Amino acid sequence: MPGLDPSIVKHFLPLDTEKFPPKRQQLRRQLASLLLRIKEEVVKQIDAGFLEICNYSEWVANI
Repeated sequence: MPGLDPSIVKHFLPLDTEKFPPKRQQLRRQLASLLLRIKEEVVKQIDAGFLEICNYSEWVANI
């Protein structure tokens, strides 16, 4: 968010895969009728700078 110190609002997931091995979870699918509205809302939030794309292991994101 503009104007806020990134050290306060930045979120980081410390991943310790030795203690906690990754486990695959079942996919949670959205209704087909909602997919377009969800995509539009995500694009709108990315363009506004509210969301930012970050790189984590694939197993963290349930995609």
